[in-house]
Amino acid sequence: MFRSIIVPLTIISIVSGCSTSTNPSTAPSNTPPVSSAQVNATPSIAFTPANISLTTGGTVTFAFGSVPHNVFFDNDPAGAPATIDGANANVAVQRTFPVAGVYNYYCHIHPGMRGTIVVGGVADTTDHSSPPVGYQRIDDRP
Repeated sequence: MFRSIIVPLTIISIVSGCSTSTNPSTAPSNTPPVSSAQVNATPSIAFTPANISLTTGGTVTFAFGSVPHNVFFDNDPAGAPATIDGANANVAVQRTFPVAGVYNYYCHIHPGMRGTIVVGGVADTTDHSSPPVGYQRIDDRP
């Protein structure tokens, strides 16, 4: 009896723990683009929201809380705004997106922390299953 309760609860716990906002699958497809948005870089090592649909020329405010973070647009896509380097805490920094496209961004302090901004209603076809460029996945197999 004890085993029949613990095993399903353990499985549910493991499966729900695999879902995380630091690894977005796609940008929202049914959400209309907005002209401005705020992304919070949280102490729980996540960008919230992780996915934003923005109008061309729109602005995103990156709000950094008490834990230091940064924002890098890896691979420097055409039209990407300047990175927000350093270790930013307790500040807010705005970036404008004048060119339609898909902008994947990462915190280089916390490599698994990432998000996506889709500008101008284009489709996000990014494969979010692999780590960002510049990071090496460590394989623990012998």
